[in-house]
Amino acid sequence: MRKINILFSIMCLLVVVSCDDYLEEPNPNSPQFPEAITSLEDTNKIINGVYNTLFHHYVLMLEEDALRSDEGSVGNRSNGGNNPIDRLEWYRNEYNSSTREISRKWAALYRGVFFANQALFALDFIEPTITSNIDIAEWNKQRAEALFFRGLYHFYLHSTFNNGNVIIRERYESDINNANIGLSSSEDVRTFFRNDLEEAIEHLPAPSEITQLGRVSKGTAKMVLANSYLYEGTSQAITTAEGLYEEVINDNGYQLETDMSKMFTTAGEFNSESIFEIPYTIDINVGDNPFDENSLHNRLAARTAPFAFGGQQRFLPASWLILEYLNENVDPLDPRNTITAGDGSLVTRRVSMRASAMVALNDDLDTPFYLSPNALQAGNLGGGNNNFIISMFKKYANHDIATKETETSSGDRNKSGKNVVINRLSEAYINLAECYISQDRISEAIDLLNTLRDRWGLVKLGVGTPVASFDQINYDQNTLMNHLMFIEKPLELSVEGHATRVIDLRRWNIATQRFADLSSREYQPISYNAPNAELARGSQLTRTNGTIQLFDPANPPGNLDVIYTEFSGSAQNYNNNEGFLPIPENEVINNNGF
Repeated sequence: MRKINILFSIMCLLVVVSCDDYLEEPNPNSPQFPEAITSLEDTNKIINGVYNTLFHHYVLMLEEDALRSDEGSVGNRSNGGNNPIDRLEWYRNEYNSSTREISRKWAALYRGVFFANQALFALDFIEPTITSNIDIAEWNKQRAEALFFRGLYHFYLHSTFNNGNVIIRERYESDINNANIGLSSSEDVRTFFRNDLEEAIEHLPAPSEITQLGRVSKGTAKMVLANSYLYEGTSQAITTAEGLYEEVINDNGYQLETDMSKMFTTAGEFNSESIFEIPYTIDINVGDNPFDENSLHNRLAARTAPFAFGGQQRFLPASWLILEYLNENVDPLDPRNTITAGDGSLVTRRVSMRASAMVALNDDLDTPFYLSPNALQAGNLGGGNNNFIISMFKKYANHDIATKETETSSGDRNKSGKNVVINRLSEAYINLAECYISQDRISEAIDLLNTLRDRWGLVKLGVGTPVASFDQINYDQNTLMNHLMFIEKPLELSVEGHATRVIDLRRWNIATQRFADLSSREYQPISYNAPNAELARGSQLTRTNGTIQLFDPANPPGNLDVIYTEFSGSAQNYNNNEGFLPIPENEVINNNGF
């Protein structure tokens, strides 16, 4: 019931498209084009096809972007060579123009642009027949949706490929022979997609007017537009971004979710802070091939879950990120951080509510996982043979509705119906805080960040009372920005959005030093073995810098005698591409407009 009312999902009957065919594929939701387009019902079918382009795995390319950022690690931490080569290529930042995922992302985004242009062409085709006020309003809304997606996909291309110098495809072209177009400058591309987004805002509905879950709104377009100005980074652009973020926060009816059971769970899909969300489903068309990029399900649950829970552990949290989640200080005065143990005693939560929502940790014995209250006891995240599967990202896993990824109702670990959130309100808070920090408005930035931390029951930033609820640090512009870059934003938004962390490291100009720093850190795991949750509650975690050590004090094991490091490949190779993807080799070969 949660997604069956999404028309554009029901109508998805798309076929597989190769990287070379993205400008030739017809939209099967459309009547014969364009002669049979006679009404707004016809054009709405084409708009449904535009929405369907979001389902493509490589629009977001989450796993590859996690690995080429500082947030993701491969499954075998101590033996990097013992991992799939296609993962190591990204984890070591060794990708190049012939890397297959780059071609797939390029094709996925331009296919979305193609469908959006097709919709705009069809709307122009029937415009002379649109006369009533009701039809004019609907025509404007549909056109705004098409403009939004054309702008969005050009923004994604601009922020990830070739220093922003990509192809502008501004019209529907039925003749593939006329589709060869050269690259445009980064500035021209930015101007183009901003014009689309600004025009879309005028006629998109407000979030409160959305009647069909998954449709975009004014708030969605403003969030994307604000991010584009933040990424530009000039003082004038940041001022513009600031105003847009303030509108997103204050004028659209979004609210930070305070029911923590609705954060990254099936029950929390389209919650109060969701701004832009992809509505995957296994309620219909479950027979589609899991590797058909137009299917209504996704493969992310299998990609993130470890072997022990039916997954493939293709990208996992980096060790530094695990330690930072474990080191989050919970506010002892927040009643949510006092919970009842199995023996009836009151104890303090072992890890923060934010950590419990974002990642699975062997140390988190207070949070049910894959429908078991004790799933994490005895090191059940898996590993062995020096794999050290000491954590996993929970955001895309079905940990709340199944015992393992092979036991969901689809019967296939590669067919997950869990939604993917691209943008949510907390991102607007953090990005607005960054705008304030750049203007040295420290107290205002701290207030925004503390609003987020308070809803998670975390110790707040700054000097305040009661003392236990604040970290008692006098932040200045530099120290607060460092906190935002290395703690607040990566922990709040880990592996979310469209290449968020990759873009942030690049635009902050910290990636080279960051990878060098992380590659110098050494980690030593210690095996973790506890027979039950109550005994495990007495276990301890040594949280010293660069060390991951789990042990049961009643039966401490010996060291595994393994020291491992991470990110040495990225430290060596990051400057080859400097955070951008190259133009795919097959596009260079086949497009004689270059």
